Parts: sequence; C-alpha cells; structure tokens
Amino acid sequence: MNQEDLKNNIEFCVASVLKLAKVHCWNIVSDNLFFIVSDFNEFESEFREYRASRSRINNSKMVLDLDSAIEILHREMEDLYDVILYIFRTNKNETILEIQYYRKSNLNPDYLALVKDNMPMFHSKIPMPVYAWEGGKFDANWESGGGIHHRWKIFWWRNFLYKRKIRGKKIR
Repeated sequence: MNQEDLKNNIEFCVASVLKLAKVHCWNIVSDNLFFIVSDFNEFESEFREYRASRSRINNSKMVLDLDSAIEILHREMEDLYDVILYIFRTNKNETILEIQYYRKSNLNPDYLALVKDNMPMFHSKIPMPVYAWEGGKFDANWESGGGIHHRWKIFWWRNFLYKRKIRGKKIR
C-alpha cells in the first residue's frame, strides 16, 4: 500500500466518523479537522485506567494536519494491523480526530503468522456512554472530559436509571 492509498483510506474513515457523529451526537461538528496519532500500546491496559490515560496522553500531544498524520502512519506501514479513527474532541470551530493504530508486532506469534502479509484494516468508531440508549443522542466529547452535561447524565445513570434497568430485567 502506497501513501496515496493510505490517504484515501484515512479520508474515507474521516468522512465515515463525521457522518456517525452527525447521526449520533448532539454536538456541532466542525469540518476544520486536526489529527493526533496514537499507538494503542501507549495507554494503560486496564479498562478503567484506559480511558483516563488515553485522555491525559492525548491532551499532551501536538495536533497535526492530515498530511503529517499520514506521514507518521506511512512510516509504520509494514507493521500496521488495525487503524481506528475516533473523535477526540469537537466544537463548532475545530474537530480533533484521533488516529489510533495497532501493530502486527503486538499480536500473538501464532496469529501473526496468519496475518503478516495482510493489509491493515481501517475503522471509524464513536464510543457510546452507558446512558446513551437506542436512538438517543449524546455528547461526542464525553470521553475527553464531557463537561457538566456528561456528569449530570452519569449521576442520573448511577443513582436511578441503572437500578431501574436492573429491576426491570429481574421482573421479566
């Protein structure tokens, strides 16, 4: 895969993640895009610490334009297994997308033998908070701080809605 193919795949994923955000999030998503590039292994492996360490590390990174991000990924091209685009932070003036990649060298040796010649996979994802029910829109910035709206929703989820949901399952 050359640099132009990599750029086309990333641009397709960018369009997909922006479309997902407009469907599922109530935020205004700007078309003024910036990028941060992350190796999956930079972050803590424990799920609870993963989100906090990811946010802390990404806040300290310098934002890049698309071409600079593509250059970084192209240098790692032979070892790329999976490339995932997330919205890290968005507002009406700018959107910062995180390009997170997973290396083939981090795979189990048996599985690596099967996939060593495969091209990398590309995905666009928007993580959903626990309180976002089917069809409900949520704050795209919930993982990177979320603000008072996110804290209020979490308060309601922990104290009332989760208990109601569990009781509802026990009755049925």
